[in-house]
Amino acid sequence: MRARGEETLSAESQPDTPSGNPQDASLIDAIESASEAFVIWDAEDRMLFCNSRYKSFFAEPEKVRPGVRFDALVEMNIAYTSVAEISLLPAGWDPDQYRRARMSCHNLARDTFIQLRDGRWLQSCERRTREGGIVGVYTDITERKRAEEALDAAKRAAEEANLAKSRFLAAASHDLRQPLHAVGILVSALSARLEDDRQKEITAQIGECLETVSGLFDALLDISKLDAGVVTPAIAPVPLAPLMKALRREFAPLAQRKGVDLTVLDSRLAVRSDPAMLGRILRNFLSNAIKYTETGRVLVGVRRREGGLRIDVIDTGTGFDPAEAESVFREFHRLEGTAAQQGIGLGLSIADRLARLLGHRLEVATRPGFGSRFSLSAEAAEAPAVSTAAPLAPNRLLAGRRLLLIDDDPEIRRAALLLFEAWSCKAVAAAGLDEVPAALERLEGLPEALIVDYHLKRGRTGDWVAARIAERLGAPIPTVMVTGETAPELLQKVQGLGFPVLHKPLQPMRLRAVLQHLLG
Repeated sequence: MRARGEETLSAESQPDTPSGNPQDASLIDAIESASEAFVIWDAEDRMLFCNSRYKSFFAEPEKVRPGVRFDALVEMNIAYTSVAEISLLPAGWDPDQYRRARMSCHNLARDTFIQLRDGRWLQSCERRTREGGIVGVYTDITERKRAEEALDAAKRAAEEANLAKSRFLAAASHDLRQPLHAVGILVSALSARLEDDRQKEITAQIGECLETVSGLFDALLDISKLDAGVVTPAIAPVPLAPLMKALRREFAPLAQRKGVDLTVLDSRLAVRSDPAMLGRILRNFLSNAIKYTETGRVLVGVRRREGGLRIDVIDTGTGFDPAEAESVFREFHRLEGTAAQQGIGLGLSIADRLARLLGHRLEVATRPGFGSRFSLSAEAAEAPAVSTAAPLAPNRLLAGRRLLLIDDDPEIRRAALLLFEAWSCKAVAAAGLDEVPAALERLEGLPEALIVDYHLKRGRTGDWVAARIAERLGAPIPTVMVTGETAPELLQKVQGLGFPVLHKPLQPMRLRAVLQHLLG
């Protein structure tokens, strides 16, 4: 079985050459010895010359000789179905389609790919001569095609594995988020009611443990968000002074408990970035620096560099092999040591992906036993004016506000109502749309904000319930959507609803901040 319009040059099929011309004989011998198939057609599409390699592609090689027309060889391929596939030809063998496609490629002297019935692949390169004929060279690219197919198969397998990973993490985290969501709300509500210092200390420790677990879930959520493509940076001038102050305040207790000397230098500089994403990257760097430093120092500082700034997080911790400097940014990669058991190996991967979105550059310098430096380089910006107005106390902003919660989990409804009571809000809760009228009667007024779980019973979704409530009340109500979903496709859907979205397990302070923003 052979393939397509190609021909061959054997001794009896070679064209006459000038007698005694050694140059012509040497040229013919070189073409005959080539690994590629070679053929020349005249302006009337009659073969002038071919080598043996070309001839071997056909079912009846004895008919492939000077004088045969190209279309005759195409018909030979059709008769013997020698060709399995040709580029631009739809899947499946169709003689008419093959005839049209092959003649078109030949007449246009265009490159094409052809698969023979025996599985071999050829790359056809045809070009017009000055006399109007066509010269063709056919290269066996079977090994290249096999390598490409193996690469494509490996890529598909990797994509399928990544999708399976995302689905597993989404399912597992969704089931675990629900009870943690309720516990977090209850702890926050309890803390607001305690007066005994020892009780407050114990509650604070419980809260810290929940923060650790929430951090692990947030890492899974961040990966899902990045996979879903719903993370969009809001680039603006970001003053570094408030960020440095926040880092010092947040991480000083952790460093103190470990006996690590933490220094966060003040800075009056500013950088072009997204403040939330930049903070996420630096918090990850700082958290790792303290985690991997048993004794010694951790320093955070900013320095000018040509065309921008560089923010450094430097520690005197364990350090690691510089050969791992790139692999530490891979998902689920963890360094050796007991500190590595405290995480799941996603933090630096998230930092790297966020930095790419922001157009920032990350660097790592490390030496085993001496510590590490993680750096972020970005474009400098003019520092915006900072407001000096004193903010109102958080609870005063929400005191007396009327809230309606929609959640089909009774434990979460009870916990949330206790939390809203601690904030001095007037709040009611309903399991679904059918309980809303009774809840509104208890509220004694229209709700000023809705807090709605996205995934409700009987296939209802939070946006559908919010729309029905707005129809009944005759006006849209500011709405916060709460979800435990982490599957990339669902995250895209929820993120595109137009509501502020909070993720379980919910941190009460985040909910309070969003409500304060919505209610002005």
